Amino acid sequence: MNLAYFCSEYPSRSHTFIRREIQELRRRGANIDVYALRKPKLENLISDTDHQEFKQTVSILPIKPWQLVLVHGKMFFKNPLAYFKAFKIAFGHHLPGVKNTLWSVFQFAEGIVLAHHLKENPVQHLHIHFANSGANVGMIASEYLQLNWSMTLHGTSCFDYPWGPLLGQKLEKCTFANCISYFGLSQAFRAVGPQHWDKLFVSRCGIELEAVNLAKSKQSSQPKDATTIRLISVGRLHVEKGYPVMISAFAEALKTVPNMELVLLGDGPYRSAIETYVKEKGVSDKVIFRGAVPEQTVLDEMVHADIFALSSFMEGIPMVLMEAMILEVPVIAPRLAGIPELVIDHENGLLFDPAHASQMAEHIVTLASDKEKRARFGATGKKKVLAEFTIEKGIENLWNRFLKIEKN
Repeated sequence: MNLAYFCSEYPSRSHTFIRREIQELRRRGANIDVYALRKPKLENLISDTDHQEFKQTVSILPIKPWQLVLVHGKMFFKNPLAYFKAFKIAFGHHLPGVKNTLWSVFQFAEGIVLAHHLKENPVQHLHIHFANSGANVGMIASEYLQLNWSMTLHGTSCFDYPWGPLLGQKLEKCTFANCISYFGLSQAFRAVGPQHWDKLFVSRCGIELEAVNLAKSKQSSQPKDATTIRLISVGRLHVEKGYPVMISAFAEALKTVPNMELVLLGDGPYRSAIETYVKEKGVSDKVIFRGAVPEQTVLDEMVHADIFALSSFMEGIPMVLMEAMILEVPVIAPRLAGIPELVIDHENGLLFDPAHASQMAEHIVTLASDKEKRARFGATGKKKVLAEFTIEKGIENLWNRFLKIEKN
């Protein structure tokens, strides 16, 4: 089975689940070439694995003008009809406005470059992660080559503006689309008619047990301070992660349980704003910013936490929740998108209404004050992840679809 994977950017700190998926498919015997629309910034590659994936990924951009002209000339003369059909797809797949029309021309240019790469290294199928600009480019390339293609739909961004209004057209044209949650599946059903629903299904993202086991093996060698309750959160420091809600909740909970600290792993454009908010709340001595760290370091930090907390305003099913749960760390998370499919309220974690800081604070106090409940939620959380959210189990439905394509 020869597959090509395509993303807007790869590798990416926040998209390690794509790497896991690719590795598991290769383990099952698939040959996979990986392409990206653009290269990541080198400073964002913070692990040896990132650098290895970077070396093995072909990036479409940047491209020199003379190379772009040469590729387009070559692809036009090879198949003028396919070239114009691809342009028609590009020109008809954008939001209203002059700027969006111009972007569709750029995406056509990029799509033909991707098609050129795929023609040089033929594959049976193209798979794309996220219904964003990368999916536009991949769709255009597939139209030129008459190549079967598919998508993985993740969080709310795939269904919201600006990509949501264009999702229906993509779903009509693709061979299939897998969703990481049943919430995502329901949103995909909204975007396209029932005659296309048979091409939509759920296939989970999943965790690697090897990395988890390595983190667990270090736990006893690095004992934590038993007098301090450690909350931890992992994510990009961005507005969609809702960190002011978490800081407010944490500050409120400290009034009842003062022996707590909050560790934030991650970096992003809102770091300075969040640091300012921490100062305004008077909890600077209780909040630790660790910045961006490699994937294994995240797990090594998590294993020493008492509680994992998430305050996002939009999500799919966060990998960090799965990782905390497999490490038997009880979780607190917002009741949104696919999260309730993983976190069962008062069974393996606690859910709060999104943006409800006082409710989140109550949950922090509940778990911080009850060691037995933390242990119980941790144990049941681990069982849930092992049952449904390992990479081996999560990928099964996607693998079966790829097998059908190979047989056909």
